[in-house]
Amino acid sequence: MTKSKLNREWHLAHKMPAKATLEQRLEWHLEHARNCQCRPITGQIAEEMKKRGMTIPGA
Repeated sequence: MTKSKLNREWHLAHKMPAKATLEQRLEWHLEHARNCQCRPITGQIAEEMKKRGMTIPGA
């Protein structure tokens, strides 16, 4: 049996704020990548990180 990459405890303790700003979303996704490997950062968030010269964890 393989262990899930989902860090359930982290997800339960760190909900994305309702109507999160772009800054809040970026910060949440960075913290998420540091604490849980359930999925890569993709889409708009990854594009914004690239535009800002930020390193995308796990990429």
